[in-house]
Amino acid sequence: MARLIYSAQALADLERLVEFLIENDPAAALETIGLIEEAVAVLKRHPLIARAAESGLRELVISRGRTGYVALYSFEQAHDAVLILAVRHQREAGYPGFSED
Repeated sequence: MARLIYSAQALADLERLVEFLIENDPAAALETIGLIEEAVAVLKRHPLIARAAESGLRELVISRGRTGYVALYSFEQAHDAVLILAVRHQREAGYPGFSED
């Protein structure tokens, strides 16, 4: 089973998403974070389940109602680890604060 590692950017993204939800729908904040964590945990056993993205990265689509979230990650096969790089709402363009450089 692969290890799951969150980058500083991914943790900042989760914090940003929670802050937004607390302001707009406090009841959904904890539920949404739980949903994201549960979906990402699937990657421990199935690290290649998500769609391929640019530069060898992958994107896990996490449904929530009519929209949802997307987690950008890399599978480091040599280390048997999944590195969560960024998380965004599906309606956001790109990954705020994330640069592949």
